[in-house]
Amino acid sequence: MGTYSKQKARRANDALAKTETHAPLKVSRASKRANDLDGKSWLRYSISVWNDIRKTREELQLNHPAMFPVQLPKRLIEIFTNKTMKTVLDPFVGSGATLIAAMELNKQGIGFDISEEYIRICKERLKTLNLFSKNIPPLVYQEDARNLLKYLSENSVDLCITSPPYWDILSEKRTADNKEIQDYEESKNNLSAINSYKEFLKELAQIFEKVFLVLKPGAYCCVNVMDLRKKDKFYAFHSDIAEFMQKLGFIFDDIIIWDRRQEYSNLRPLGYPVVFRINKIHEFILIFKKPGK
Repeated sequence: MGTYSKQKARRANDALAKTETHAPLKVSRASKRANDLDGKSWLRYSISVWNDIRKTREELQLNHPAMFPVQLPKRLIEIFTNKTMKTVLDPFVGSGATLIAAMELNKQGIGFDISEEYIRICKERLKTLNLFSKNIPPLVYQEDARNLLKYLSENSVDLCITSPPYWDILSEKRTADNKEIQDYEESKNNLSAINSYKEFLKELAQIFEKVFLVLKPGAYCCVNVMDLRKKDKFYAFHSDIAEFMQKLGFIFDDIIIWDRRQEYSNLRPLGYPVVFRINKIHEFILIFKKPGK
């Protein structure tokens, strides 16, 4: 190759190198950020199994039958919102973890629960943490989540994070370690009081239909669930939710496994020695998205 040809090739390679170096920066500046995470946190949170979520001492003392720690919704809010997104909904707010996480991240938390007792606990926690004094105070309603549209406008919510009732399973002992589990408050409108699993799913779907309507286009809905077993009958709860959510119009975007084995003490060999049973020490975080931008 002649001197001129070598110089021409070198200039072409230099130009290509500059293009490859600067192109990603242009794309990053031009596109809207999905969230405000740095690259290190983005990578860490993208791992499909989370085993570093822990309940605090205060959370362990609350005695809610199926609460998740504030750390869980806080991480999901950091992932699925940016600083311009301000409203986070939990239609089964329980003891208020989602609202606490939202307020700590300067978002407005909106929570519904049918239980007078858990609404009281939720408000007490928010008050203790001085979160009602925020510029954007939380909204807490003792109300059936089937009535969401009485309080929220369509296309008004940036993110939904929730853990729905586990049917009537919470009235029984936890099979993995035989611990007693407290049931949700009794009420004629309580989903966990429904005897039929099929009817339970139907009622649950009606609530998420309302959630779909109040979410903004492109917004996410994160649902924390665990599969269920009643004696010889196994219920793939996470699959059943995924099925009806897609029928409602949601995009089934992904799944995260929440590994909770550190919380389960005194595990025993279920079914031994007659029938082999699985000790379920994980939960699912189902990630759905409302179609749109």
